[in-house]
Amino acid sequence: MGSLKTLALAGSLALGVSAAAQAADLAYAPPPPPPEPLGLKGTISSGIYLRGDIGVGIQSVGKYHQDDVAQFGGAFFGKSDNAAFFGGLGVGYRFNNWLRFDVTGEYRGAGQIGVNDIVFNPFNNGNQTNTYKGNLTSLVTLFNGYFDLGTWNCLTPYIGAGIGFSQNRISGLTDQGSLTGNFNGSTLGYANSGSKTDLAWALMAGVGYEVNKNLTLEVGYRYLNLGDAQSGRLINAFTGQVQAPLKAKDIESHDFRIGMRWNFGDPNCCGPVEREPIAYAPPPVVRKY
Repeated sequence: MGSLKTLALAGSLALGVSAAAQAADLAYAPPPPPPEPLGLKGTISSGIYLRGDIGVGIQSVGKYHQDDVAQFGGAFFGKSDNAAFFGGLGVGYRFNNWLRFDVTGEYRGAGQIGVNDIVFNPFNNGNQTNTYKGNLTSLVTLFNGYFDLGTWNCLTPYIGAGIGFSQNRISGLTDQGSLTGNFNGSTLGYANSGSKTDLAWALMAGVGYEVNKNLTLEVGYRYLNLGDAQSGRLINAFTGQVQAPLKAKDIESHDFRIGMRWNFGDPNCCGPVEREPIAYAPPPVVRKY
């Protein structure tokens, strides 16, 4: 009887040790793999980017010309500078950490021109003064190159230059004048819209800030030379007499702009770095008896 009890007790202990070992094996079940790191990923090409810019420019006209004023020895004076607002889009390619190029197109509106002239009127034997006011709008296309000067704390200063063409349009031009001499009085003229396509070029500098793997914000200054513009032919509102158009020469602007670049590739600065997931190796099974 004692032997049977001893065998039964030994069997029970063996079964308990086996169950405990199996429970110990189950306690080391592998955890789920780590999640994929979040972040924006490029989808087109490592160097391609899109850009958009908005800003304001202080525009000025180098000089004015009108054939009839020049013919009678007149002169222009009192020209005024005005602000112009602009917005543009572009596409570019970043070759490396230092060099990139893009093509941009922009619309410039809300600009105005204003100037006065004085000229001797031989038909009235006296002087005539005129005040011109009109609107100036432009469409500008530029091919730009930039040299990035290195990156510090996600900030990248740059310098650049651009060349292309502009289509400058003068509209809503009026000519209010006064006569002295044989007849004293007022004059009024107007001109139809006129446009001129000319060479445009730019010099620029600024700084970009890399927000994440794809988005770069920019703030910068640009000197832009827009070339020339002209109105339609001037028409006397009282007599219907037609005269030469008003020409605005050497239009330039000091632009302050903010913009963004959407980089389809991975810039080398501040985006989150994707790391390879660490392979999980379960701990060795240890059986205790």
